[in-house]
Amino acid sequence: MDPIRISAPSFLDYMHSTPRGCVKIVKDQRKMYLDPESKGGYFYSPIRTALRRAFNSVAPAEELARAVNKADDKQYPHFVALESGFVQWSRRIKATGIKVSEAAWKVSNLDVRLNNLIGLRYANDKTEVVLPYLKEPELSSEAANLMLRVLEREMPNLLTGAQPMLLDVRRGKPFRLRRNTNRNDLDALLAGEAAKYTTHWQSSAA
Repeated sequence: MDPIRISAPSFLDYMHSTPRGCVKIVKDQRKMYLDPESKGGYFYSPIRTALRRAFNSVAPAEELARAVNKADDKQYPHFVALESGFVQWSRRIKATGIKVSEAAWKVSNLDVRLNNLIGLRYANDKTEVVLPYLKEPELSSEAANLMLRVLEREMPNLLTGAQPMLLDVRRGKPFRLRRNTNRNDLDALLAGEAAKYTTHWQSSAA
């Protein structure tokens, strides 16, 4: 079987869903990744681009405002909520954008692509690699920790010495791994999620 290649946000959505929701997500994602005419991944693309530009801009809020002003009727309420959460969070931090490389977390036949991430350097020279979470349901700490562990494992390839962070953009809420988090447990859970995703992917082809 050919490798299954999906994005980090797609895998996060899967791990964050209910059992029934997982099946629907895989069907939708399978169509999005295999159908060249599908535009399923476009909806949030303008906001993702604006977020990356924001930290390299002297006026970060203006980058989000441009995306909101160009949004269509379906995108508009979501983009407004994302803009509000981002502005609320960004006002509390002082950081500049830095380049992050691309990588992939691979387990068995599943490749989770880690690209278009945001690199931040703070005043104390601390660096973070940020994956923005844009969807409407509030992100749970359980799902966040699993994706944070994926990022942490690939950090040498993304930005050496940096720490991973997930940002629930709508709520301006950051997630970080605690030092005492049991990494072995997270690795075991991730292996199970990857196996489950692969099974759902294969089943949805029938």
